[in-house]
Order: sequence, then structure tokens, then C-alpha cells
Amino acid sequence: MGANTMKKGFIDGPVKVLRKELVKTEPIGLNEFKLTDQSWLGKRQVINAEKTIPHLIEQLVKTGALANFQNYGTDKFEFKGLWFADHDVKKSLEGFFWNQNFVGNEAFSAFIQECTDALKNAQEPDGYLNTWFGGVHPDKKFSDFASGHEMYNAGHLIQSAIAQNRVSENAPVMGIARKLADLLVKKFGTPETLQMCGHPEIETALIELYRETGEKSYLNLAELMIRGRGFRKIKDKTKQPFITDAAYLQDHTPATSATKATGHAVRQIYLNTAVVDLYMENAEKALLEAQEKMWEDTVYTKMFVTGGLGVHHRAEDFGDSYELPNDRGYQETCVAIANVMWSWRLLLITGKRRYADVIELSLFNTIAGSLSTDGCNFFYSNPLHLRRDHIDFSDNASPQRIPWYACPCCPPNITRLIASVNHYLVSKKANELSLHIYADGKLSTTLENGLQVDLDVKTRYPFDEKVTINNASKGQYVLKLRIPDWCSSFDIKLNSKPLDKQVVVEGYLHLDREWSAGDSVELTLSMPAEFIAPNPRIDASRGCVAMRLGPIIYAIEQEDVQDKKLEVEDFVVDTSVTPVVKNIDFPIHGATKALTISGGYLRAPNPESPAYFALGEKINIQTASATAIPYFLWGNRGFGGMRVWVPES
Repeated sequence: MGANTMKKGFIDGPVKVLRKELVKTEPIGLNEFKLTDQSWLGKRQVINAEKTIPHLIEQLVKTGALANFQNYGTDKFEFKGLWFADHDVKKSLEGFFWNQNFVGNEAFSAFIQECTDALKNAQEPDGYLNTWFGGVHPDKKFSDFASGHEMYNAGHLIQSAIAQNRVSENAPVMGIARKLADLLVKKFGTPETLQMCGHPEIETALIELYRETGEKSYLNLAELMIRGRGFRKIKDKTKQPFITDAAYLQDHTPATSATKATGHAVRQIYLNTAVVDLYMENAEKALLEAQEKMWEDTVYTKMFVTGGLGVHHRAEDFGDSYELPNDRGYQETCVAIANVMWSWRLLLITGKRRYADVIELSLFNTIAGSLSTDGCNFFYSNPLHLRRDHIDFSDNASPQRIPWYACPCCPPNITRLIASVNHYLVSKKANELSLHIYADGKLSTTLENGLQVDLDVKTRYPFDEKVTINNASKGQYVLKLRIPDWCSSFDIKLNSKPLDKQVVVEGYLHLDREWSAGDSVELTLSMPAEFIAPNPRIDASRGCVAMRLGPIIYAIEQEDVQDKKLEVEDFVVDTSVTPVVKNIDFPIHGATKALTISGGYLRAPNPESPAYFALGEKINIQTASATAIPYFLWGNRGFGGMRVWVPES
């Protein structure tokens, strides 16, 4: 790996656009927008590189996930982990490779070489690569399509290979991945031999592999797999006890026409992503129409206020419309990350602001909150209400972030998203440059007309309302600035002078002009602290309000209750009093903004009151204020109660 060098010039991120006529806007190069280390997102990339990735490496060694590959085929082989533990290494590698774009190709090169050698060691001559089935149950290879996860694991290997191929001149993992992909094409690449995986992931990976290599058989197999779903054909030939409901496996209705989110949430959104990918290659309008309806059903009726998705713990699945319980809402981290990937593709195709709004909401709240401030502990599920005496420490629903999980799908997912987050912030098309999510950094890209645009973006977003964009280019282009859905008003200045003529199209302010070097744009987004209300159909939150400052959702936490005899679940808020914004210094994280809200603590008729009492008995209220902190920071100061939705007094 020491001889490896970083690619020069344009570096594609996770999504490459081939058919440019099918999209309204395209990703810029992953290396074309460099975030400053002190920006909100830039800090997370630094923590990812300096803390989270070393932590992942430690866990991959400690748990035996890497040893499964290293010892494969030898007397030392003893499989460790769940049957799909290969995923731990394969998905982590993608984050390591995207991280090299951020810090250089020498980053963790020795460990990456270890992983590469281990993968080569475990790959069989025909391309097969799965240490559980190959090493423990070789007679059952490609037999359990419902829960075996062989193709799911292959998908993550392929995505890692693509990442390495895009950032590095030398990409040995690509050879390993293509050999496995070719085996899948050979075994399942016809309607007669087709099999689908119970956990979608391979489909979107194969389509991106086609984009990277030009090999049409990968696209053809992905399309067969997508069109083959929905006919209840995915079988578990091993008869192992596992959830094999058709909806759980995303095999209950044709994927190409489905418009309602149901079943296992991660699987649903990964499959949706693949369907959108397929549209981006074949231009079949019905696919896009169905997916836009699916997105509306998902976001408008099944998404939590923080951008989380998925309700039930047992099957990690969607619930009914407006079934959004705060204390038992599962909201797996991986679903929020998948939603970013799905929504990004829809944003590229349509140019509609609503997709950027949801990417931002998910990124700044659920996803940010899933990782501890030190970068080494993780939430699997992300509830909006935790009682102080909560004692359920079951693995995937831990009330505290923990270093690792028996099913550690979320930590490497966080790593790969943060390492490639530049990809989801800015896009371009023809003579247009669109800023979707504001971040402090330097941007340099070339538009289709040959004009090189260099921008220096200065902002403390998402906690500051001002975004200053300094232009260093000379020439005509359209700068498109997103006006977020949460923003009711804004001010715009060019070279310190207010712009009277403002053109806003589909949520984007268009600045179409002949630019000069030294031009400066100052956008101020109205960002008052405010209360927001739930749809009355969300009975779990009826009569409650949540607190918001710009894109950031807030929570009250037991840690901030000075009188320890009081509990956060007893607090009621007086919404007639506007929340007061104050600056605080949060442990490890540093400076942030908190809210002071007015209200009081309800007290039952007497301390020994049972759960119920007669209507009319007096409930006491102790007037008090409460401090609300950004939701993404909760749980970093010890165990205690928390709630996002607070009852109105």
C-alpha cells in the first residue's frame, strides 16, 4: 500500500451519474469541497479519522472479524461473530477508503493491507467469499437466501472496492470484488437461475459497479433482482428459525411499483435506493413516480421529528402511518443513513429542495446523535424519550451509547457516511452550482461551460444564521442557494448591498450574474428558537411540542434538572413564552447553543399516588424553567432521562 497514490483530478463520490440527461443536477468531485477542521461537519470528519476509525480497527481485531478471513482455510480457523460478520470488515473498508480522500492514502495503510491480504486469502478460486458458509457450512452455500446475507455481504465488499478505485491509483480490492460479482452473474444472471437476497444491498452496489466499470452484466443482474422481488419467492432452504415474513424480506409487493414503506426499514430504504439507481440508468418513468410516492409516504407519515425511521424493535420495521412512539420508536441509525443515500439520488434527479431538507434533518439530528462526542461509542436505536429509571440494556436498544454491538452494522455505516459527507452538500449542472447544505470550507469545481468556480464559504451553520460566500472566479454562472423549509424569511446581500430582486425557484435562491473575483454574497437565514407541533394523528405526541433552532431539534435531559427530586418526564412547557437562546460549553464537544424554556413540573396528588386517580383531584405544578440541549448531544454526560416532545402546560 505504500506505493499506492491518490487519484489526481476529479474524484467521484459514492454516486456517479452516467446518464446526465436524466438528472437536474450532478455531484461535484469528492475532493472539490474541502471542509475546514473547525466547521460543524469538518469536526466530525476529524473525529472520524482520529478516533472512530482507530476504534473500528481495534474492534475488528478484538472481535475476530478480521481473523475469520486471515485464518480461513487453516487449522487456526474458528469463526467468530454472527453468521454475517464478514460485513464488519467489508463495510468498514469503504469508510477507510473514503477517509483517504480526506487525510491521504497513507492513513491506516498497514491495516488496509492486512484486510486486503485477508480477503485474498479467504476468496475461493471461483470467486466465492464468505467465511461463515465457506468455512463452517460449505454444503449450504447459496441455500439460505432469506437470511444468509451472502449477497448482502457481497454488496458491501463491492461498495468498498468502488471507493478504493475512486480515490486510489491502485485498487486491489476491486479485483477481489469483481471476481465475486462475476460469480453472482454466472450463478444468478438469468431469469431461470435468478435468486434474490433477503436483505437488499447487492442491487445498488451492482449498479454502481456497472457505473464504475462499464460492465453491463452487473446492471442486468441488479435489474433482474429488483424486478424479481414482490412475488414471495425468497426462500430459506435451511429452515433455520428466523423472521422470514415476505414484507420483512421486501418480497411482498413488486419493488418497481411499491409506494408504501413497510417491513424491515433498512431493507426497504436500501431497496428504494436501488430502484432509483435503476431509473437513473433506464429512464423508466414509472420507477421514479413510484419512488416519489414511496418517499412521501415514508417522510410525511412515518418519519420522526429528528429524521429517524423505523418503529418496532422486534422486526426493526416500519409501523402504520403516524405510528411514531417516542419511547419505543426504534429509529435504527442505519435507516437514517440509508435515507440520506436515497434522498440524495432523488435530489439529483428532481432538484427538489425537500430532499435536501430531509438529508439535513437526518444528518444533523439522528445521525449526529448516534455517535458519542468522543467518537468511540454508538447508538443502534435512537429514541426520543427515555425515562430516568429505564433498565432495558438489551443490546440493540441500549439507553447508552456503547463501544460495539453483536450486530455492529451502524458504526461502519456512520464512518463511511461521515468520510464521504462532502458528496452530499453541493452539486452542479451546466452553468449552475447548487449549495444544498451549508458548511464552512473551500470549494473549487469546473462547470460544463469550462468555467472554474472557486468559492470560500464562511459559516458557523447550523448554529449560526449567516452564510458568507466569497467568489474568486470571473465569469457567468448561476449560484443556487437553498432556503430551508424551516426558514420563514431570509436576507441576501451582494457586496454588502441588499439584493432587491430575488428569484426563488423550488426552494432555491437563484443568483444569475456575471461574477467578478472578489464578489461576496451574504445570506442570512431567519433562525429563531421555536416550538413545533405534531400532526394530531400522531397520538403519541398529541398535546406536546418539540423545540427547534434552525435544523437542530432539541431535548431536555435529566442532567440539567437542578432539583434531583424532579424528573424530566414531569416537565410541562409554557409555549406562550419564547425560548431563550444561550451559549454553553458542552463537555468534549465544546461551544454550542442551548435553549431555556419556561414551564413547570407536575406533581401527582401525593408522592404515593398510584398510576391512576379520580378526575378532579388536584395536580400540583412547581413553576420552573428547563434547559434544552441539541438532541444529538444527549446521553454524553451519563445515564438519565430525556425527552424531545414535551407536554404543553
